[in-house]
Amino acid sequence: MSDITTEQFLDLLLREGGPKRLNLAGRDLSEIDLSGEALEDLMEEMGLDLATTKWPSWFEPWTKGISLTGANLRDAHFRMADLRNACLEGADLRHADMAGAFLQEATLETADLRDANLTGAVLSHTVLWSNTTSLEGARLYGARILFSPCSSEQFGKGVGEELAGEWLRAREVYLTLRHNFLDLGRHSDASWAYRKEQHMDRLASFPSEEGDRWVKDEMAITPKSGLSKWLPAGLVKRLLYLRLFLRPPKAVPMKRRRFLGNLVQDAICEYGENPWRLFGWAGALVTLFAMVYYFIDLAGSSPIALERVAGQPLSPLDYFVYSLASLSTMHFARFEPATTFGAFLASVEGIIGISLFALFMYTLGRKLSNE
Repeated sequence: MSDITTEQFLDLLLREGGPKRLNLAGRDLSEIDLSGEALEDLMEEMGLDLATTKWPSWFEPWTKGISLTGANLRDAHFRMADLRNACLEGADLRHADMAGAFLQEATLETADLRDANLTGAVLSHTVLWSNTTSLEGARLYGARILFSPCSSEQFGKGVGEELAGEWLRAREVYLTLRHNFLDLGRHSDASWAYRKEQHMDRLASFPSEEGDRWVKDEMAITPKSGLSKWLPAGLVKRLLYLRLFLRPPKAVPMKRRRFLGNLVQDAICEYGENPWRLFGWAGALVTLFAMVYYFIDLAGSSPIALERVAGQPLSPLDYFVYSLASLSTMHFARFEPATTFGAFLASVEGIIGISLFALFMYTLGRKLSNE
């Protein structure tokens, strides 16, 4: 419970001459009712109404709620507090505990919410939009984020659950953010949230939260004995993750197949969100197969992979052109496979090329529809 009542809070605001001089850092204001409805009732008791031209300094007529613009609320406790319609523009809310708080239709533009705890908070139609409103490290698991204007840039390195290594909770937060971005028509931000969601799913598969804890416990033990005490801590940590992947303890659940599948999707096209990455893969494959054709023939006394129909010698550029034709399933009359093995390699490259083209069309269509 709050250590002051709503009336005492408003009296404090008046004594301080407004919210900008208000310093509530570390104060416990849990379950306090500062909603617009409660303020309207107080104004009626004071003989004021919304049609008046003069309002108390603690009332914001634009949002019809409490005015806490620029207030110092760092480390303050607002658990389950009712802050509907509140104006918190420019407020310092770093590390503030707002778990379960009601922030419907509140305004938090230019507020500093870094590392704030918004677990289970209600953020319906809450204005978070501003390039200077920081949400980096904010905990949002279980928060109801509906039609709340914000952008991916505001989250910086990630939400609080991600920075704390809570991969499953972070995945749920990014799923909620993705739906919010889609409701707002912000498809590029929704794409970012989807990629983050898939990345959290990959980390939940390996190393998983239990795996991270196992590595931390091992790190506390291994440097004290054996060869590991002479190795850099970063190298020891990587070796422990490798050991975890190859021989996981029974107490550490993980889904290695799911992790590898997710990793491949990310590497090829960022989970279907980046069609242009496929051009890089196509170029790399054309070059790789051209080198394979060239060095196979270079190592033998007679052509194995490729020969020219007219019998003329082949140059490295000819191998590259042939590889490009094979990947794009085209045919040049002046080149042909020299052996069955060469035809097999060209067929494999053609199958890969068809797959890449199909995947490119899918991701391109997805991207164009989102934009």
